[in-house]
Amino acid sequence: MPKSEQTSWVFANVKGGITRAISQIRRINSVESVTPVTGRFDLVIKLRTNEPNKAFTIVEKIRKIKGITSTQTGISLQKISNTKKDESEDPIAFALVKVKGAFKNVLQKIKSFPNFVEAHIIPGEFDVFAAFHGYSPEELLETSVEKLGSVNGVTGMETLVAWTPTTPY
Repeated sequence: MPKSEQTSWVFANVKGGITRAISQIRRINSVESVTPVTGRFDLVIKLRTNEPNKAFTIVEKIRKIKGITSTQTGISLQKISNTKKDESEDPIAFALVKVKGAFKNVLQKIKSFPNFVEAHIIPGEFDVFAAFHGYSPEELLETSVEKLGSVNGVTGMETLVAWTPTTPY
């Protein structure tokens, strides 16, 4: 992956003081964005590296922030993106996807969805992390996220909907 596309994702839970936690996370070098979401996780944090040692160091800093109760890290092994989308469009929904079989077919299908922004193959509990942008969560659920379950090879998924736009800095 070119250096500009090296990414890791941290999914974090926060107990109390989410605004304070976001503020502190933003101060950590190599954090590209922080998005508060609904679902199993409270925050989706995008890092500017997919190097395991660097990501681990950043995650250690995140875990020391008061209120962070747990984290799960996904290091991007491969990225696909929709070159037609304006890169300034912030994702407002994310999908964590479990895949059985060939990733290539699943990624090609996801890339064809309306509102698709980017997807990453990540190791761990989930196999693919995808980001979507739309005018409303309802639009995204109807045009993209709900369709994921019908893709051949997708065995499970979880949706995280942003409650404020992604905050890059």
